Amino acid sequence: MFGTLLNKLLFSAYLLVNVLIGLLAARRATNGSRGYFLAGESLPWYAIGGSIIAANISTEHFIGMVGAAYAAGFVVAQWEWGNWFTLSVLLWIFLPYYLRGGIYTMPEFLERRYNKTCRYIFAIASLVLWIVAQMSVVMLAGAKALEGMFGIDPLYSILGLALLAGSYTIYGGLASVAWTDFLQFLVLMTGGAIVAITGLVRTGGVLALMHAEPYKFKIIYPLNDPTYPWFGVFTLFLSIGIWYNCTNQFIVQRCLGARTEWDARMGVIFAGFMKILLPFLVVVPGIVAFKLFPSLPDPDLAYPTLVKTLVPAGLAGIVMAGIASALLSHLSSVVNSSSTIFTIDLYHPLLRPRATDLHLVKVGRWSSFVILILAVLLSLWLARGKYGVFLLIQNVGAWVAAPISVVFLLGALWRRASAAAATFILLFGFPYTAFVQYVLFRYVSILRPYDNFLNRTFLVWITCLILMVFVSLVTTAPSAEVVDKIVWSKSFLRLPQAERARSIGFSSPLLWWSALVCLALALYAYMIWFQFWGPLVKHG
Repeated sequence: MFGTLLNKLLFSAYLLVNVLIGLLAARRATNGSRGYFLAGESLPWYAIGGSIIAANISTEHFIGMVGAAYAAGFVVAQWEWGNWFTLSVLLWIFLPYYLRGGIYTMPEFLERRYNKTCRYIFAIASLVLWIVAQMSVVMLAGAKALEGMFGIDPLYSILGLALLAGSYTIYGGLASVAWTDFLQFLVLMTGGAIVAITGLVRTGGVLALMHAEPYKFKIIYPLNDPTYPWFGVFTLFLSIGIWYNCTNQFIVQRCLGARTEWDARMGVIFAGFMKILLPFLVVVPGIVAFKLFPSLPDPDLAYPTLVKTLVPAGLAGIVMAGIASALLSHLSSVVNSSSTIFTIDLYHPLLRPRATDLHLVKVGRWSSFVILILAVLLSLWLARGKYGVFLLIQNVGAWVAAPISVVFLLGALWRRASAAAATFILLFGFPYTAFVQYVLFRYVSILRPYDNFLNRTFLVWITCLILMVFVSLVTTAPSAEVVDKIVWSKSFLRLPQAERARSIGFSSPLLWWSALVCLALALYAYMIWFQFWGPLVKHG
């Protein structure tokens, strides 16, 4: 009884502090559209890095990824460890231009590099994707998670999450989102650590678990594996990874609000180190659950079962706060980015090109409200049916990632990439993805054994890449005036002159990035050794 009361008190106190920090950050934010949408470009590196992680993590991790680890094992860690590459692309290729070019949004980059059509296609596609998959379905998933672990009715969870996230997001914009994200980052990491450590204590530690369940620590599966083929797993960074980390507004927007380019770069590197840590919080618990409860009827029950069975009274309140943190940070981030895309990329250029800063902020707040209401209504409608939450969001990235990553990547690296080619790829990529999924891999016998969304996505990516090169070569080349300002150059590797004195010794982004890459590669090397030459071999 006392433990239940303590859980509720801790959880309620956390929610109150979270809202107060959001409102306080809003009061301290600068005025104007850049103050609202980009936090007045005042965010320090630790707020940026923590906010990136908090925006990224949702119940897809604490429920879906833990469940996937329960079923398949450590191979799903690649979704986190693989970020060393895509965050490096963001760090050294895209980020310098985004910041030095004064970019508000990712669709704006497409207009500067190509044309307005590309900007509008990407903006509309982003809004539809976020409202459906990143807001309404995630709210439903979170509501079901809270119901499974703590008995909270999904209706109240959905409405409560929306009210809490909206209370500070609509009022304060990115400043409120980033600083509450930082609090949420601390809480969700703490909650995740409690479950992971408690589970590892029960199973004897990481090494004991690896030796007890060696097959759960494989990271290379056969090429024709239906779920995790090695080729698809290790090429997903080319499409899904670049799309998510380098072109995704609700990830990149934190960097755009940095007080300096040094802070933006160090924030990305800090997020990279946290990505290395995340599998120990959301993948290892899935394997722990398999060791302790090998007969669960649904892998997605792994995390709720661990929490209810292992976490002591009182600490469950912190775990509950961690789950709520993952939901609130993700929801508030997507709401803020959706309103930014709507206001800056659609409303401003199409309806009110002469609108004042004050008017744009008002539109941003009202559009946040409307977008949140739409997501809540859709989530409540989905809650009435018997829909599988994770089936609704499965493969979503595969549908949008390949054409978008190709258009951005070639736009930043290749001077000859043309506006006509980019427009063609954005219009061609989505129906071609449907053709690949529903026709090519189903009816072409040589491809049928490799029918997996990762393999399909790579085929779409390489096709889009080849076609964009071809169409660019046979259409009008962009002017030097356009590409000289955007296409990557060696100057992007160095910080602006005014910031270079800060980038010396242990403050060097290059030093910390090198450490991140070395750590990631060392972990990969160890896991491959373990699979092919370690205890797994001895087990036959």
